[in-house]
Amino acid sequence: MRLSALSALTTALFLTGAALAGGAGAPATGSGQVQAATPAAVAAILRAAGYTVTMNPADPDKDPSMTIRLGDDQMDVWLSGCKAGTCARVTASSSWDYSDQGDLDTGVVNDWNANYYTQAYTYEGGYYLDSTMPLRGGYTAAALKAWMTDYLSDVRDYGAKLP
Repeated sequence: MRLSALSALTTALFLTGAALAGGAGAPATGSGQVQAATPAAVAAILRAAGYTVTMNPADPDKDPSMTIRLGDDQMDVWLSGCKAGTCARVTASSSWDYSDQGDLDTGVVNDWNANYYTQAYTYEGGYYLDSTMPLRGGYTAAALKAWMTDYLSDVRDYGAKLP
């Protein structure tokens, strides 16, 4: 009898592992479950979290993108590594225009990058802050919302450090 129970447990663990590794069918959607890695699913989760989401016009030569707003905060969001409608990553980007200031302070950027997970850089007269979340393999709505909340916290902190 013990061998049979052990065998059943081993089979259950094997099947659970296969499902987690992608051996099962498409994941069910829901707030605590794995979500589809599509632009529509990402936009829907962010809308449900209270963000205003505007999908940018589709362009076959570019990654799908959207503009996200929450109060005074606005950021560009794009998905990348997309194949057959499923995407591998989502990236948020914010910028501050300092083109009338002359040379930019790369020390601020270097200090930020040494202490935070978001990526700061300068480009064509502006400061930028990006963050990327992997979608491949699945993600939850809660994880996407937490990522965006953390990113916006970093955007405010980074903006306060700029000259």
